[in-house]
Amino acid sequence: MKRLFAGLCLFLFAASAWSAAGYSGYSPARPQPTSLAPLGGELPVIALGIRGSARQLNVAELERGMLYQVRTRSFWPADDGVYQGPLLADVLARYGMDKVKAIRVFGGDGFSQLIPCEDWERWPLLLATRRDGHPLSRREKGPVRVIYPRDMDKTLEDTLYRLRWVWLIERIEPVN
Repeated sequence: MKRLFAGLCLFLFAASAWSAAGYSGYSPARPQPTSLAPLGGELPVIALGIRGSARQLNVAELERGMLYQVRTRSFWPADDGVYQGPLLADVLARYGMDKVKAIRVFGGDGFSQLIPCEDWERWPLLLATRRDGHPLSRREKGPVRVIYPRDMDKTLEDTLYRLRWVWLIERIEPVN
């Protein structure tokens, strides 16, 4: 009985120290570079720019450059996991949209959301094209979706950011 009590006390002490250090069962999510090879595919999956003059990008073009991965929780537990893709800021810079005040992201389901530049300047937002190394299907809300590194900053727990997790992305337009 003493051994059980001592073990329980040790466990509770370790758990409280772990919690005090800021850990709560998951690690902070900061996207890390990954060595995945870009996906193929010639069909355009996303339009970047003003409607009518937007550049049509396929997954290979979108993934050109450094790919990152992040393990994060989402607002939908079934969507928690490891996502891979380019950083939104990198894609916007590559196509001359890095100086805009915001972007409007349009999903194929008719939903659109404004994402201010402060978001991609403050956090490494991902334009995810894969989950667990596999291309995102439409069933997985792909082929492209916005992923915020929710576990990186408690600010991202706010439901304000839930609406900015746009999926089924078809178009990104600059807003000035």
